[in-house]
Amino acid sequence: MDWFKVIVILCFSIFLASCTTGYRPLNDSGGYWEERIESTSNQFKIGYDGNKWHSDPVNRKERVIDLALLRSAEVALENGFKYFIIIESKAYTEKTSLLQGSIPSNSTSSRLKRINASETYQIKATFTTVNYGDIAENLRANNVMQSGEFKGYALYKADLVVYTILMKYNMSNNKLSPNIERYGPISIPSSRQAQAMETIRVPTNPK
Repeated sequence: MDWFKVIVILCFSIFLASCTTGYRPLNDSGGYWEERIESTSNQFKIGYDGNKWHSDPVNRKERVIDLALLRSAEVALENGFKYFIIIESKAYTEKTSLLQGSIPSNSTSSRLKRINASETYQIKATFTTVNYGDIAENLRANNVMQSGEFKGYALYKADLVVYTILMKYNMSNNKLSPNIERYGPISIPSSRQAQAMETIRVPTNPK
C-alpha cells in the first residue's frame, strides 16, 4: 500500500470520528452536562448536546437520547444512588442559521439581505431524574415503581444502564467512556434481560 492510500485512509478515519456523536463533557462541539436541583436534593437535571450537522441528523436522535441516559446513570452512581427514574424528558433538534455575509437591500439601506447563510442542526436531550439509594423489591416489580408519588414510572437500575449502553455502542474498556469497573461490581444481565435492554427507550410516564 503506497503512502497516498495510507494518508487517504487516515484522513477518512479522522473525518468519520469527527462526525460521530462522541461521549464527553460539554464543549463547543457538544457533550453532556448536569446540575443538581438544590445542594442536598436527589434530583438532577441532565442533558446531552449532540454534534452540529449541516443537515438534519434525525438518525442520530436515538444515540443522543442514549448518551443522556448513560450520563443519568453515571451521575446516579457517582452520587451513591443505585436507581433512578425520569420525571421529565425532552429531545429536540435545534436549528441555527449563521450569517456569513450581507448586502444592503434595494428597497432601503436599513434592511439587509442575507447571502450565503449556513444552517446547522443539533439534537439535544434533557432529563430530570429522581435518584434512590435502594428500593424494596416489592416496590420495584417489573422495573416499575409500585407506589408513592411516582407510581407507574419506569425505574432504571443505574449499573445495568451503564453496562447496556456501553455494550450497545462498543464504548467499554475506556475507549469513549470511563471504565465501568470504576463504579464497583456491575450486575451483568441475563440473556433475557440483555435482549430486553438492547435498545433502551425513555418511557412515556403517567401524568
